[in-house]
Amino acid sequence: MKTKSPRTLAAIALAVLIFGGGSYVLGWSSLLTVRSIEILGAPTSESEVSINRSLGLEIGEKLARVDPRSISTRLSGNSWIQSSEVSRNWLNGKVEISITPRVPVALYTAPGQPQVALDASGKTFNSPAQLPKELPRVSATSVESGLAAIKVFTELPKEFSVGIERLSAARPSNLLIYGVFSGQDLRIIWGDGFDTDLKIKVINELLELPENQSIRMIDVTAPDAPIVK
Repeated sequence: MKTKSPRTLAAIALAVLIFGGGSYVLGWSSLLTVRSIEILGAPTSESEVSINRSLGLEIGEKLARVDPRSISTRLSGNSWIQSSEVSRNWLNGKVEISITPRVPVALYTAPGQPQVALDASGKTFNSPAQLPKELPRVSATSVESGLAAIKVFTELPKEFSVGIERLSAARPSNLLIYGVFSGQDLRIIWGDGFDTDLKIKVINELLELPENQSIRMIDVTAPDAPIVK
């Protein structure tokens, strides 16, 4: 059997020493530990504290044992978090967690369920922050119907949508609008999401007629043949 030369043995020993030393520094040494934790993007100080507690990270923990993927997976359990990024800085020991919260577009209520926030992708969530007062309230039998109602709402001109108090959708093609328009408390049977401009024009013209000053309902499902009651 051929014996290794002293130079080869020395090289092997050096490699083992470097590898072992590196493993020790990464996994056991106090040189590379968590020195600070920063959470960015939390909408409230309370939610930031809650997230910090849920992470299970501690100052002094070995950086090599901090698993960014595991932390992001854990954070995804919060319905209001759309995405998160976790990074470790090996030089200063900082663990930085950047959070992107979901943006509410409406307050959504399904039959028999409590009110939740709804984002543009159709995800429902409980927001830790106070929601804007101008968000429309949507009651619908499905998220699909709720999104159809929101789509109509976002296409409406501000001078019209400002009077809307709530929307209801049994189906995407069966939208109801409740609110105050030209000083009148109205239920508007809107129908589907087509002919928005024409429907608004018809509603405004109907409300200008003296004989319609006491109506409580306008049906513009077929805007060419509207119905008032």
